Amino acid sequence: MNDNDHADETPQDRIAKVALYLESVKARMPPEQFETLRQAVHEMAHLIADGHEGFLETGDRKDFTDDVQKEFLTVMAIMTTGRMDHQVVDMPGPDGSPGYAVVTQELANDPTGLAELRDKIHHWAAEREAIDTKLDGIARASGIDTDH
Repeated sequence: MNDNDHADETPQDRIAKVALYLESVKARMPPEQFETLRQAVHEMAHLIADGHEGFLETGDRKDFTDDVQKEFLTVMAIMTTGRMDHQVVDMPGPDGSPGYAVVTQELANDPTGLAELRDKIHHWAAEREAIDTKLDGIARASGIDTDH
């Protein structure tokens, strides 16, 4: 199946795929983790439907475990692409912190491609951190409170 195979897909088709996938997750995930996943998916769906950028704050939530994160990423990939043939792979951050990426099956099985993706993400993160540091400095120099 290629990307064009999903071109005629309706939002209802994607919702049906998400519902099917969530049913399979519900059957294999502990109820409390599934409820956390369900709530996160519900919140993100509303953010997207309302035209907001999809950014979900998980903070220090202990219930947003690695398993919940991976399933959440899978559901969001299905919701946004309509595809169910992707994989979630470990993609540690520049500091070694745990992280994940949603990739095609082909890329998931390509160690060189994954290494290139990781390098791109680390480069982007370093650029983003440098920009944030500059903006915080400008804000402090301007007397703007930068405490979040």
